[in-house]
Amino acid sequence: MLRRATLLLALGCLLLAAKPSRSGGSQPEKDFDKFWQTYKDHYAFFALHGLNWDQVYATYRPTITARTTAAELQATLTKMIEPLQDGHITISKGDEILYKGTPGRHSFKTDFRDLQPQYWQTAYQTLTAAGFAPVRGLGPQVGKYQVLYLSQSSQHVGYLRLSRCFAELTGVVGTARQERQDQQRLLGLFDAALRELSACRALIVDMRGNGGGHSGKEMASRLSVGRVLTHFTAERQPGGYERFSPLQPYYLSPNPTLNYARPVVILTNDGTASSAEEFVLALHRQPHVTTIGDNTAGMLSDMYQGELSGKVQFTLSHQRYYSPDTVLLEGGGVPVRLPVAYPRQALDQHQDPVLTKALEIIH
Repeated sequence: MLRRATLLLALGCLLLAAKPSRSGGSQPEKDFDKFWQTYKDHYAFFALHGLNWDQVYATYRPTITARTTAAELQATLTKMIEPLQDGHITISKGDEILYKGTPGRHSFKTDFRDLQPQYWQTAYQTLTAAGFAPVRGLGPQVGKYQVLYLSQSSQHVGYLRLSRCFAELTGVVGTARQERQDQQRLLGLFDAALRELSACRALIVDMRGNGGGHSGKEMASRLSVGRVLTHFTAERQPGGYERFSPLQPYYLSPNPTLNYARPVVILTNDGTASSAEEFVLALHRQPHVTTIGDNTAGMLSDMYQGELSGKVQFTLSHQRYYSPDTVLLEGGGVPVRLPVAYPRQALDQHQDPVLTKALEIIH
């Protein structure tokens, strides 16, 4: 009887330790509790990453006091979320990114982070050797790259590289109005490129290294040949770590005013993320589409946003994406139909095995 009472007392203490204080407290304590509670109510992948969030509270909450500095609080919050390995997790203040998660699959960034010019130069040289015209950029430049790059060969094969899924940076970090404007601009650029390549007998769409943005499904509709179920989503709900909204089906239909219905080959790797993955997910089961390379990043969820004091903001993944046969896509990504490895050694030898395979299939 004493053993049972002791066990109940111990369990009670653990439950109390895992429950955030509701009695106010200092600003650092309030910020910690808000951060932890927002994740508890909305984060979608604790089970996938094997993280006990209640235990995280019990471990770190006692370290936060009224004397905790902003830098110390940020360091603690970072330690809490690092094990999740989620690229949609961020902590920021204004334009400064204080923390951004790294997904579990990130070989593209690891192997080619400092070799981007050589990576794309090798791709374009591969095209030139296959009879393509010089690659031409289209749209505004952010960082090193314009939005789109296109070319076509003497054999009437088109090449279209989408470097990102936004036109201007304000399209992903600005206001809702700026995002809507950017959507229209991006779709206008994509449509212009597709019209230029519309007479091609086949099209290669290069989505490698595209970290996302918006409008993935809308761009995909330009390449759809029929209405098809593309995926399901479910959104985390407060009240339990495995409590989600019912599965919501999504369908893709051909765009009524612009549609390319000839063979399409899409190139992907684990740098293809977020909205770029939605583009691939919407098309990879279409009968005229072949995907080649490596699975996408597995970072499909929208980003749920919270705010702490001092204008500190944070984001997290709050949706689960499932394939039409209800396979969870987070972490594993959208599977390719034709896996082709691209090791660092291939780049050292000025070879692009993924693009080479795409050209073999088309020719």
